[in-house]
Amino acid sequence: SPVYNIGDLLPSEKELAELYHVSRNTLRKALKHLEDIGLIERKHGSGTWIRNKHFQSSLTHLDSFTEIALNEGKKPTSQLLKFELQAASEEIANGLQLQNGDPVHYAKRLRFIDNIAVQLEETWLSATRFPDLTISHMRKSKFSYIENDCGVKIDGCYESIMPTKPSPELAHLLLVSPNDPIIKMYTQAIDDNHQPIDYSILYTNTFEFQVKYYIPRHRN
Repeated sequence: SPVYNIGDLLPSEKELAELYHVSRNTLRKALKHLEDIGLIERKHGSGTWIRNKHFQSSLTHLDSFTEIALNEGKKPTSQLLKFELQAASEEIANGLQLQNGDPVHYAKRLRFIDNIAVQLEETWLSATRFPDLTISHMRKSKFSYIENDCGVKIDGCYESIMPTKPSPELAHLLLVSPNDPIIKMYTQAIDDNHQPIDYSILYTNTFEFQVKYYIPRHRN
């Protein structure tokens, strides 16, 4: 059977029915299901196209990766690739408002939506502020640990976003070509006293995960 790529125009219903040896009625039901789950798009007068099925998140407020996935009816999972105690570098110390060399927890997680790798996260938290952070916590929701276990209120998050090309390791983990663009995001979550909670670098597969922003206009 032929393989169809994103953006391809599918053959006519008659041709597809003959190709797969099914009735036109059965084919229409199959196409309707593919359209319902977002894999194809039908345009009257121009045919049926293969769509890129993105996982989308609309950001008008801060949600964790787990919360975003569950709100979309998806299954979020994480693979913890590394968890260790480090001495804060200058970049990490600045991001967490610590001194160079202060102890920090470092976690490297591969995030999945419905078993599809969509994001690699590197995150640092103060080991002095969060001494009880464990591998078990980082295999679940980091925000849940911070808020529910530690009683720290997350007020918001600063983000800096830029496109980049993946390293060979990232391309392998996110199942993309080394030439495919991905999104690199620096984030700094803060508490209600405006103190940094964590500092993270996220690498996101834009073919599988999109983020939509709503930015209100400030008026005097």
